[in-house]
Amino acid sequence: MYLNPSARSWTAQAATSDGDPRAVHRELPGFTPTPLIEVPDLAKELGVHRLLVKDEHLRAGLPSFKILGAAWAIFKGLGGTTSLKDLKVDPETTLVSATAGNHGRAVAYMAKLLNLKAHIFIPAGTALARIEAIRSEGAKVDVVDGDYQQAVDRATQRASEDPKALLAADVGDSMTPIWATQGYRTILHEIDEQLTEAPDLVVVPVGAGAFASAVVQHYRSDGARPKILTVEPDSAACLLKSLQAGEPVNVPGPHPSKMAGLNAGDVDTHAWPYLKNGVDAAVTVTDEETDEAMRDLADKDIVAGECGAASLAGVRAFREHLTKDSVVVLISTEGVHGISR
Repeated sequence: MYLNPSARSWTAQAATSDGDPRAVHRELPGFTPTPLIEVPDLAKELGVHRLLVKDEHLRAGLPSFKILGAAWAIFKGLGGTTSLKDLKVDPETTLVSATAGNHGRAVAYMAKLLNLKAHIFIPAGTALARIEAIRSEGAKVDVVDGDYQQAVDRATQRASEDPKALLAADVGDSMTPIWATQGYRTILHEIDEQLTEAPDLVVVPVGAGAFASAVVQHYRSDGARPKILTVEPDSAACLLKSLQAGEPVNVPGPHPSKMAGLNAGDVDTHAWPYLKNGVDAAVTVTDEETDEAMRDLADKDIVAGECGAASLAGVRAFREHLTKDSVVVLISTEGVHGISR
């Protein structure tokens, strides 16, 4: 476990987005705010006042929150200013990205929505259901004989070789990860509107850390200042190790975990300054712990995949730091793959 007692006093520069991602999100077919579900039984188990789950198992027809970042990043990358309907793009454009599953499917879906092509690179060992879900959106998928970083490298190379390609990445040095992070803040705005009181703790799963950096930017710039707890697989704890070292640390692959979307070996360069300064605590969890959390959430009629259930497993590992007055928000980032939308 890692603890940073000064995190809540740190102030992040207020995020700017050069437009309102929520306006673009509302144009997505089937878009509605996702529910914030109160679970009294889990609150009782953990000895807290309230526990709520932000349920991202179905967001605009896809089984994760990633469409929020992909939609805004692609919109901005294609020169969008006001509306998806006003985009003027070459139909020969190819959206290129690496993925562990959810982001790639979101990119492929946006390509289909905009009548473009998509080429997605995914690391070997990824569950077949995730690969087939991306292909079901009409994308070309290359399975890379390597880990997530090698998939990122292949995607970056592919995009650089094609003047009609847009690298629609959610990590790395391009602008699209910054735009993707801006898009993720729709979740935080919805929580603000849905919760009648300020949370004391927000729990977020972490892969490379782009979404977690959005959480930090939101809660360390203005308004409520809850504690922020990050959760990673014990086999891919690049953020925890980096926080402990005080600098980015690579965790070499392979990362044998069912939490495929969290199996990153490096913290995103854009995300790192926010995470280093603004995260209060970091823990790791095992596959067995997330399996149990999935079952327990299912018993409460909450559909969560391994990455989404990591939040519950993580707060259980952090329970000694909770109090009876705590209001806890768990962000469940994905549903169960293989369930058709």
